Amino acid sequence: MRIESTRLTWADSARGIAILLVLLGHTCPPPYTTAFIYAFHMPLFFVLSGLFLRVDEQFVPFAKKKARTLLVPFVIFNLVLLFSDWCIVALSPNAHEAVNIPRRLLGMLTGWHGGSWSSSLWFLPCLFSAQLLIVGCYHLAKENARIYIGLWILLTLAGVAYCHWVAVSLPMSLDSALVATGFLLMGRQLRTMNLRDEAWWYWAITLIIFISTTLDNFYSLGGGNNHVDLSTDTLGLPLNFYLAACAGSLLLIRGCQWAESIHRRFNAQQLTPPFPILNYFGRNSLIIYCLHRIPMNLGIGIWNAVVPSTNLAAVLSSDAFTLLRSLVLLIFTLLLLIPAVYVVNRWLPWTLGKWKGGKIEKLKY
Repeated sequence: MRIESTRLTWADSARGIAILLVLLGHTCPPPYTTAFIYAFHMPLFFVLSGLFLRVDEQFVPFAKKKARTLLVPFVIFNLVLLFSDWCIVALSPNAHEAVNIPRRLLGMLTGWHGGSWSSSLWFLPCLFSAQLLIVGCYHLAKENARIYIGLWILLTLAGVAYCHWVAVSLPMSLDSALVATGFLLMGRQLRTMNLRDEAWWYWAITLIIFISTTLDNFYSLGGGNNHVDLSTDTLGLPLNFYLAACAGSLLLIRGCQWAESIHRRFNAQQLTPPFPILNYFGRNSLIIYCLHRIPMNLGIGIWNAVVPSTNLAAVLSSDAFTLLRSLVLLIFTLLLLIPAVYVVNRWLPWTLGKWKGGKIEKLKY
């Protein structure tokens, strides 16, 4: 798997599917759907980030760059979401609990993702912490591969033990970041692998591992609405968590590579991706992640106001009705996010930390 300076369209497609799964997971689909989504969708983001992570950069410049591209959007969009939540509570006649602004601001400033001062967008400080841990280990090991791998294993085991037995959130999502370092390193290892060379039976076994470990973890947590969730340190059986996350990520990445290979075989003269809409979502996954709660809350309000007056709930089974609700909310959210993505890219790139030399970097949309 050769990493080139040009953009990898299959990686954008994988990231696009991942962000769609994030949105679908937040619509509260049926339990089995939720279990399979949460089994791998956030680890996949870390794997894709690790694919392009350069560990040999100088630590301080690297930390500054990541603070600009991850923590600046974290703070700015947290303020946007805080204002949005305050407006919803202020305008809702049925609101029972006011937005605790001081606690939310404290969560935003510390990157906390648990308890009553939980901040939104936990993934951004988590990715920041995990990447700094990986790069710090590389420099601490002085480029010795064995020491580097050993430090990574210690970090991962410490994260799993902490999340499994303590499960108290830490500033900058450090608890989840320790667990996520394993997925970052998996992404780095994919740089030297060629998944296209693997035989069909390899992928059949990988699929069996994904399904069996996901279901085992789902039932070990009690079934129902319970599922693994990296943001809340809910790993279930840690070995199952890692196996399901790695297997699901590999399957989706290989699927995107396969789709791209088929597309290029029949379109040799074109460099366009097989599914441009997925690439669009992948390239803009940061904006979608940061803003999706606003249109989704609007969609939930409209659904609750309109649908109970129809006979849908009586006609459909409970799971079918829940799945229909999730799909409608997903489409509604995406339609409203498209103009928001354009506005941010066109006029507000600084909210994404995109500036150079003190000047805002103008983006071509």
